Amino acid sequence: MTTFIYALHCLIVFGVPALFGWVVLRRIFREISWVALVPGSFVIGYVALMAAVNELRFGFEMGPAVWFAYKALLALALILIVSLPTRAARPRLPGCIDRGWKLVLLGLGAVTTGFYYGIPALSGYLNDAWWYHYPATVQIMNIEHFPLTHVFAVDGPLYYHYGPDLLSACWSFLLEQPVQTGCALNIILFAPCAFLLAFALLARLARNYWAALFGATFLIAGGNLRFLLFLTGNYTDSLGALQVFNSQTVQGLMHLMFTPSHALGVPLTLLTLLLFRHVFSRPSWRLSSAIGLVLGTMTLISEWYFVPLIAVASLLLLRAAWRRQPRTHKPRSVHLAIAILPAVIGIFWSTFNNTYLAGMFARFWMRDNPIEVIFQARQTIAAFGIPSSLQLDPHFSDLPVAPPDKLYQPKWSPPNLLPVRFNTTRFGQVPSWESAASSEGSFISLFSPHFLMEAAPILLVGVPFGLWLAWRRRQPLVWMLAWIAVVCLIPPIFLDWGHRSTDFLRFFTAAFCYASLFVGWLVGSLLSSPSWRSRLLGGTLGACCLANPIGLGLVGLMPGTINRVKTIAGSAQSLSQARPPASAAFPESSPLDEAAHEQIFEKLAVRTGDFLYPITKGRERAIVIVPPEQVPEVKYFQNWMKMATLSRLQLPIGWHWQNSYYSSCYRDAVTGLDASAIVALDAKWVIVSNIFQPRVPAKVGKALTDQKRFSPVGTIWEGRYYMSIFRILP
Repeated sequence: MTTFIYALHCLIVFGVPALFGWVVLRRIFREISWVALVPGSFVIGYVALMAAVNELRFGFEMGPAVWFAYKALLALALILIVSLPTRAARPRLPGCIDRGWKLVLLGLGAVTTGFYYGIPALSGYLNDAWWYHYPATVQIMNIEHFPLTHVFAVDGPLYYHYGPDLLSACWSFLLEQPVQTGCALNIILFAPCAFLLAFALLARLARNYWAALFGATFLIAGGNLRFLLFLTGNYTDSLGALQVFNSQTVQGLMHLMFTPSHALGVPLTLLTLLLFRHVFSRPSWRLSSAIGLVLGTMTLISEWYFVPLIAVASLLLLRAAWRRQPRTHKPRSVHLAIAILPAVIGIFWSTFNNTYLAGMFARFWMRDNPIEVIFQARQTIAAFGIPSSLQLDPHFSDLPVAPPDKLYQPKWSPPNLLPVRFNTTRFGQVPSWESAASSEGSFISLFSPHFLMEAAPILLVGVPFGLWLAWRRRQPLVWMLAWIAVVCLIPPIFLDWGHRSTDFLRFFTAAFCYASLFVGWLVGSLLSSPSWRSRLLGGTLGACCLANPIGLGLVGLMPGTINRVKTIAGSAQSLSQARPPASAAFPESSPLDEAAHEQIFEKLAVRTGDFLYPITKGRERAIVIVPPEQVPEVKYFQNWMKMATLSRLQLPIGWHWQNSYYSSCYRDAVTGLDASAIVALDAKWVIVSNIFQPRVPAKVGKALTDQKRFSPVGTIWEGRYYMSIFRILP
């Protein structure tokens, strides 16, 4: 009976948003294609759930927010069913699916996509997992209310697109599963949706089954010519093979679906393109408003899909409205207003969701944000020796004034997001993912063999062919696809954003997605040609695109490959840095192998969280004593982020981009348990473990013997490894 109830619970969790998406697609957009309706219902429903929970979390905790969101989606679905009649024809399959085996082949492709990405995802592989997405998901569930703080620095606002992590938090919270499972569910759900929506889009445009099938395949698995590097004979082991197949600039298969913002952003973009078809054919206030709301949620997921899409779509809608001969007595100004409405709604709605602006709204709008007030008040207490248990009213002005060198005055300023400059110093070069997330960065020439191998054949063939098709076909949707692909190539090549220029490479990924559709269109058309030369060319082009995904699949089946890739991704290394074999995840030598050591660490962290979470609810900060070389300023905090995720604790770490007063306090707290630093960080717990280092530092050990400051709570053991928990006394 328990299994039945849990299955019913899962049906409600996944079914209610999908029902809402189905009603929106059928009643508002009048979609009739089964291939678009089924995946599109999940995408629209889950994006609506994401947006609703995001808004509600500013005022409610996780439980009430999710509860209200589901009730709102169900109520809106019922309202739409009652108020809007069904004017669309009955759903049907695309005309190119004229045989049963074609439908079976399409379904097999979707299932294969789910397994291809789902197995590594369930095994724990996710790009940027431990050092952003997992701890962000934990914070989304545990924080009392939004706005979120940065996972690297709880003293600063979050500047990131956390929409997919919000969905992962919903699955983890509702299904009572670890956050790793919630993130994996996103990939398992949205990878097949991307495949089916790509097929639906090309089936509508090309009206060729093989063109649609190859386009969908290249979208989720399109490769490049890097496999030619095997001819050099320098890559022999499994990591060497992965280094060949894995792109370092134009993100391809290895990053596409294993990066949450791509996993959700790709199917949402494809669905939005399909919905724009209805807006072009029968513009109305209702359709424009609906598509504007869909666009507005996109900045919670990926700005690099939002900006080119809304820019190109607005221009094409305005052009169509200006040239359209009105069928009614509405003046041209009304048609122009309807055409610009999606951009207006999308931009204004996204302004509140855009996480690059969220810090500004958190600072100037969210007046109850306690971060700065608590930080300043606690430092004042520490400076004058006032008991830290004293509760200060933040608005009480009669506070003692600390000396300037003691009192920290928090000065908030937005990150260095502007100005974006033209790339004059490195024109002809683009950033590389080789040194991403660092201030040094690395660049690669547009004309270098490595870049040309990565850009061919998808970008170098797909973009020109798409422009040629747009000129020949004169269809608005083909124009939109082609010009979006071109626009996405502009930021990485022509703009400079300092050390953040690497983020522009995500535009390359967007261009890669759009161009892959055109390459699939070309391959399908060539294979359908009666000429044997055309079929040979199409087969060769298709083989070049599929060499990488097939090679990755074979290498991924080799024993230990997934675990090695997880270690590399978790430590934010590149594959080239991991050759020779990756360094150990922990600093001290151990007779255990790395995998066993990792398992012990995870068990200790989870058990520590099971002990502390009922007390702290994930909202009290803990200081973890780590080796001095891991104390800020460092680039990555792999062990800390894992600890924060598995134990569901807040770890006050400090900015990883630069040193700060906050990170200096953490340095003092970790290395010597300085009283002023601990109070300034508002920490309540200390965790010491020999899994990070063989011995506790002398200053820390001496400080912990002071029973007036620290009270031992308990020790959790796994073999000879332990984690000891101390309560910081007021």
